[in-house]
Amino acid sequence: MKKNYIMVMTSFLLFIVTGLSTINESQKEETVDVTAVGDNLIHPAVYRDAEEADGSFNFKPMYKPIKDDIKQADLAYVNQESPLGGDDRPYSGFKRFNTPSDVAGDLVDTGFNLVNGSNNHALDQGSKGLEHEVDVWKTFKNRVLFTGKYQSQSQRDRIPVKKVNGMKVSMLSYTYGTNGLKSKHDYSINYLDKKLMKHDIQRAKKKSDAVIVSVHWGKEGSHKPTRVQKDYAKFLAKQNVDVVIGTHPHVIQPVKWVKGEDGHRTLVAYSLGNFLNAQMTGTESNELGGNLSFTLKEKGNQVTVKNVEWKSLVNHFERKDVRYPMKRTDFKVIPLDDYTDDMIQRHGLQGFPGYDMSRDRFEQITRDTIDAKYLNDESM
Repeated sequence: MKKNYIMVMTSFLLFIVTGLSTINESQKEETVDVTAVGDNLIHPAVYRDAEEADGSFNFKPMYKPIKDDIKQADLAYVNQESPLGGDDRPYSGFKRFNTPSDVAGDLVDTGFNLVNGSNNHALDQGSKGLEHEVDVWKTFKNRVLFTGKYQSQSQRDRIPVKKVNGMKVSMLSYTYGTNGLKSKHDYSINYLDKKLMKHDIQRAKKKSDAVIVSVHWGKEGSHKPTRVQKDYAKFLAKQNVDVVIGTHPHVIQPVKWVKGEDGHRTLVAYSLGNFLNAQMTGTESNELGGNLSFTLKEKGNQVTVKNVEWKSLVNHFERKDVRYPMKRTDFKVIPLDDYTDDMIQRHGLQGFPGYDMSRDRFEQITRDTIDAKYLNDESM
């Protein structure tokens, strides 16, 4: 009798403890703060400005003005637009970029730990260059999740997941194309393909709590999403992904909520514009990028996206010698809120025909493109 009593009481206590554990799990809330910027496009003028006397490259001062903002986030995304194709071959710019590998370590030092490699310049240095870049990022594998370029089918099929604050976040990457260049292997790059994307997303949702998708799409120089962008945004929302980060247009585009299934909403940033770059074919819009921040919140099995905020960034550089207008120095990415009138007057494009390099113009572009609900006192 006593033995039966002990067994009953033990079972009862186990039931209570298990129930309390289940309740605690359902009430438990995990949060991950995420920040994202656009195209890190290292033109020759940028890497020449970063070159040291010993032949190495130091990009850290160029990122320093935003380092504190990037470091505050748990996850920080950047699109490495220009490939790290190999330091044993000449560095180059448009149309076939090759960027010094030193930029990788400097991005990591700045705080970036989500790096996209799937874009239209991914094959600028061929399959060999692609494999070199993957190897470069492997040296930071304990700190950085790099995705979008692959050395094998098994590597491509592996869902990239980063665990932060108890939450598993996956990031998938796709591009509209690679400027007509083809890899020797189909697995090297992820192209926009709804069947493939749906399959990847389904697997990602099984392996992670939240899914972020990076998409290289859209029309260069346009502040408005194309029909194709909107179509893919609706498709991704229907798959119930949490966030879509858009790149490629080299100018900022709107941030919108797109409805998915069963009341789900997907946050879509159609384009974060340029980050560090030396683009000279465009307008002042190419000098204005975006820094999007948001929080992933998980309670029980439900993930929501909260605290969406926008901060505009200025790609700054100077021309010290008017005799050499293409020689540019002092490249930096600076929050518009910190961008002084003196800096504006020293910008290397000040006075160039067709460019309106003024605070009023940068603020106007921001307000015309980004909904007011995502703007605050530090946005611009």
